[in-house]
Amino acid sequence: MKILINALSGNGDALMFSPSLRLLKEKIPSAEIDMLVMFKSVKEMYEHSPFVNKIYHINFLKQSKLKSIGEIFALRKNNYDVSINVYPSNRTEYNVVNFFLGAKKRLAHDYTHTDFWRFEILNNVTVNETPNRHNVLQNFDLVKQLAPMQENEVKGLEIFLSQSDKKNSEDWLRENDLQNKTLVGFHAGSAVLKNHIHKRWDKEKFVMLGRLLEEKYNAKILLFGNEFDLNLEIDELLGGMGVLASTSNYMDSMARMRFCNLFVSNDSAFLHSAAAFKIPTVGIFGYTNALELFPWGTKHLIVREDLECSPCFYNSPKPVECTWEGKDEFKCMKMITVEDVFEACEILLKSKPSL
Repeated sequence: MKILINALSGNGDALMFSPSLRLLKEKIPSAEIDMLVMFKSVKEMYEHSPFVNKIYHINFLKQSKLKSIGEIFALRKNNYDVSINVYPSNRTEYNVVNFFLGAKKRLAHDYTHTDFWRFEILNNVTVNETPNRHNVLQNFDLVKQLAPMQENEVKGLEIFLSQSDKKNSEDWLRENDLQNKTLVGFHAGSAVLKNHIHKRWDKEKFVMLGRLLEEKYNAKILLFGNEFDLNLEIDELLGGMGVLASTSNYMDSMARMRFCNLFVSNDSAFLHSAAAFKIPTVGIFGYTNALELFPWGTKHLIVREDLECSPCFYNSPKPVECTWEGKDEFKCMKMITVEDVFEACEILLKSKPSL
C-alpha cells in the first residue's frame, strides 16, 4: 500500500500526527509512507523519522500556482492508494490538493464549522470532527479507517534527531556553561497567520516570570522561536541573563530544547515540541481550545481564564476575531497574571528531582 500524508499546515499540527504515523507503520508494516509538506521546517522535523519513506516539499506560498500544480501532478504519478489530510486541514485548498493527487482513498475530516465551498466532498473517506477531542486523537480517527487499531495504542509525540543535531546541541550546552543547571525554556511568540499574534502572553510578563525563576531557582532562561527581535528584547529586559536558543535552523531548537527541565509557552508548535521530548510544560491559553491542544503525553499544567466566551476559535481559515473591544479585546490572554504562571511553574519544578 502506498500512502501519502498531506502535512500542509505548520509544525505543531504536523507533529500531532506523529503518533498516528507510528501506528500506521506498525499496523501496515509493508506500507510505503510518503509525506507532502508546505513548510521547510516540517520537512526538517520529519526527515529522520524511520516511518517516512520520502518527503516532498512544495512551496505553495512563495512559488507560482503553475509550478505548484506541476509538482502536484508529478506526485500524482506515484499512484498512491491512500492520501490523508492531517487534522486540522479545514481549507478549500487542502481538499483540492488532496483530490488532484489522485489517490483511490482520500481521507479527511468533515468539520463542524465549514461550508460547501470548502469542497469536503472531494474527499471520499471522511470522519466527523469531534469537539473537545485532542488533535492527536482526531488524527487517530482518520488512520483507524485503514487498519484495526485501538485508542489505547496511541503513544506520545515524536521528533527524531540526527546524530549531528545531538552533537551540535551538546557542544552548544558546554559552550554556554549550561550543564547541571535548571534550564527553563520560554516561547513568547506564536504564528501570525489568521491574526494569531493574539495568542501571545505579554512579553513584559515573560520577563517578570523569568526574573522570579532566576531569583528562586537560579534558573537559566532559554529563549526559543524564530521571533528573534522579540527574544532579543526579552533578553535585554532580563539584563542579558537569557540565552538565545534558536537559530534559523529549526532542528537546532529541537535538539537544544531537550535539555530543558521546564518549558513555558503560548499555544504554539514549541509547546507541542516540548511535549515530544517529555518536558514538563506550562501552556498559556487564551481563545484556543486547551482540551484539543494541551501538551500531549507529558506532565503539564494549563493556565487560562475560564471566560464564558472562551475558547472561541475553531478550526477555520477565517482570522480570529474577539467579541470584546478596546482594552478588553483578547482579555482572555491579558487577564492571565505572572503569579498564575509562576505557581504552575513551581508545581512542576517541585515535582522534579532537584539538580
